[in-house]
Formats: sequence, C-alpha cells, structure tokens
Amino acid sequence: MELIDRYLNAVRFWLPRATEDDIIAELREDLRSQIEDRETGLGRALNEDELAALLKQRGHPMSVASHYLPQRYLIGPALYPVYMVVVRLVIVWVLLPICILIDAPLTIATAVDPTLAGIQAIWNTAMGCVFALGVITLVFAIIERHPIRELEKWDPRKLPNLPARPLKSLSDPKPVDRAAAILEMVFSALFSVLLLHVIWFRNSFDLGDAQVVLAPIWRHVAWLLLLLFASGIAIGWISLAFRANVRLRSAMRIAVDVASFGVLGVLANAGPLITVTVRRLSPDQMAQVTKGVNIGVRIALAGVAVGILVDLIQEGVRYVRARRSA
Repeated sequence: MELIDRYLNAVRFWLPRATEDDIIAELREDLRSQIEDRETGLGRALNEDELAALLKQRGHPMSVASHYLPQRYLIGPALYPVYMVVVRLVIVWVLLPICILIDAPLTIATAVDPTLAGIQAIWNTAMGCVFALGVITLVFAIIERHPIRELEKWDPRKLPNLPARPLKSLSDPKPVDRAAAILEMVFSALFSVLLLHVIWFRNSFDLGDAQVVLAPIWRHVAWLLLLLFASGIAIGWISLAFRANVRLRSAMRIAVDVASFGVLGVLANAGPLITVTVRRLSPDQMAQVTKGVNIGVRIALAGVAVGILVDLIQEGVRYVRARRSA
C-alpha cells in the first residue's frame, strides 16, 4: 500500500535514527492490524479514501512521531517554579522600578524632545525586559541540561533549627526585634532633628566660592517630612510595647510609605529643588551646574522611592500573613 508507505516515511523523518526502524516496524504492525479489523468488518478491502480517513484519524506524522520521542522541556517542571520567581524578582521588582523611576525620568529630563525621549525610554524598558527574560531563560535551560550535582548531596541533618518560639504556621509573622525597634526610634529622632535644622533653620549653604540654596518647596513640605521621619519613633515604640501586634505596626508602616510617595510626587513635580551659585562661572554655566545638581537630586529621590516601594511590598506581605494567622 503506497499510501501507508508514504505515511510511515513521513513519520520516520521526525524520528531519531537510532530507534527509527523499531518504531516504524511497530507502527506498521499497528496500522496493519487496524486495517485488517476494518476490512473484516466491511467484508472488503479499504479504498483509498477510507485508508486516508484511517490515517488522518491516526494523526499527523509529526504528532505521531512525538509520542515516541522522550519528553523534553526547555525548563522542566522541577525548575519552573524557581524560574518564575527569578523572572518576577528581576523584571517586576528590580528592572521595571529602575527603568520607570530612574532611567525614564532622567532620559526625559535631559532630552531636547521629551516626547521622543519618552518613546525611547519605553522602548529601552521593553528591550531591557526582553533581554533579561532571555538571559534568565538561557541560564535555566543550561541548568536543566546540566543539573547542579551539589543539590543532590544535601543532608537533612544540616537543616536550620526551629525558632525558639514555635510559629502557628509557616505564614505566622515574627515580631520585630527589640534592638531593631530601638534603633528605628533613635535614627528617626536624629534624622528629624537634622531635617529641622537643614530645611527650617537653614536654607542656604556656603561652600567656598559656591552657594547652594534650597528651593521654597522644601519649607512647604518641611512639616510633612518631619512628621514622616518622626513617625519612626511612634512605630518603634509600638514595636516595643505591642510586639505581638504585627498587623498594627505593618499598617502604620504602609500608611507612612504611601504618604512618603505623595511627598516625593510633590517634590518631583516642583521644578528646580536646588539653586547653585558659583562666583567664577557665567550665568549659562551656573544654569548647567544647577540642572546637573537637580538631576542628581531627582535620581536620589528615585532611589528613595524604590526603597520605599520595597518596604511597602514587604510590609504588605507581613500584614496579610499576620491577618491570616490571627
């Protein structure tokens, strides 16, 4: 039967040479058995259309061949959960915040055409995500084919000890350490005093031939900044007085983080935040220096925003876990 031979030859094309003869022999016998059963039922030989229908029911040659091949993965089921965690960590929590909060504003602020720069920033962000995804996938594909043998040598007796206070469950949040709470109170108090001195009592600084003057917006938000810094004292005290009440502390931290984003948004849209005057420079040169300094300040604010975002996520997770374990 020429149609059967053509079908088997098409299947052979997708099979490895080492096993193709055995697989084709097995498939030929299986098809022959099906054809005989069909012919016995009809009481006659199958015509070409009926034979074609039988082969079509059997499946496309490539699909049939795939059933005889070993199952292969670019990234197997054992590594896939770890792969997804790494992709989310690198792209969602690292790359995107850096691109959106630092790279894009800096590109737009220093460009002649902000619209074109915005499009370029979006393109750079997309290409950065694609490149990061490709690199991560390549690394995990290599690990899939060349497993880390050291992972097979682990010893259950070397697992870390249980905490002194048994948790209700794996999601039961731990109370804040006393030393961390005290340090939070001390640093909050110091930064509050420093902020009050710098912004309220002094708004200019003489640095030899240069003078740095803070923009009026800093005084407008001074009390908000002071309240945010001083909130660390209250949060630290709550962490000491109510160590088991993790939800209350996390809720306060979340509120402070959200308010901090609001203050950063006001500062980011306030125009020049600092003016620099240098006696030996021309007005055009001083304008360039002032622009560069303000770009640096905005980059620093973007870095602060990333830190606040990370803290907001951590406290959100801690709050949810505390609520579930309550």
